[in-house]
Amino acid sequence: MKKVNIKDIELNIDMISLLELKNVNNKIIIDINGTKYINEEVPKNKAIIYIDENYERKENMNDIKSLSKDIFAKYKPVISGTICKIKPLNNWQKIIGMNAQNMLYFDHQSDGVEIFEDKVLEDYGWHASVLEINYRSISDFIEENCKGTLLCYDNEIQFNGFVLVDDIEEVRAQVKEFIIEKTKQNIKEGLIEVDDDDVIEALEFFGMEIS
Repeated sequence: MKKVNIKDIELNIDMISLLELKNVNNKIIIDINGTKYINEEVPKNKAIIYIDENYERKENMNDIKSLSKDIFAKYKPVISGTICKIKPLNNWQKIIGMNAQNMLYFDHQSDGVEIFEDKVLEDYGWHASVLEINYRSISDFIEENCKGTLLCYDNEIQFNGFVLVDDIEEVRAQVKEFIIEKTKQNIKEGLIEVDDDDVIEALEFFGMEIS
């Protein structure tokens, strides 16, 4: 998984296509790579750093400097020729909200990973907890082994971020296999009471039989 630290990102946005927008409502979205999506859908695995659902270029916005300051007011834009330089960190809290619908989970600074937004993975996480496998170990596995993006703010003192995955079906399969193998290891190490009713239910959920 690709880890992107928001504090290290500076994007160079070519403003020409935005300057050419007609004076009607336009949907403008920009992802973490600086790719612009104008009146088109964005792949769900792309981390978004800017969105305006109804941008209408004002008639007096006919130069790149005024347009950049209008569109990217919250990003402290710096203009150089046709390029507008922005630092997404300046709007980090809003960026988290922009990606809420597509993120798999959010890693809180204080609470860590509390829930998986995908129902299948959330069921996995809930059942795995009685098998001595917590959400942190599952999220660590996802970040180390699955394809996607971890967009975070990390200054070595504070950390928070969210994960977007490329293929949810693939991630589900990988996580299930991880839980099964980790459960076998935990049983060998005597960490799990295999006679416990909750444990028996969890083992059945993952299709495991203990001889």
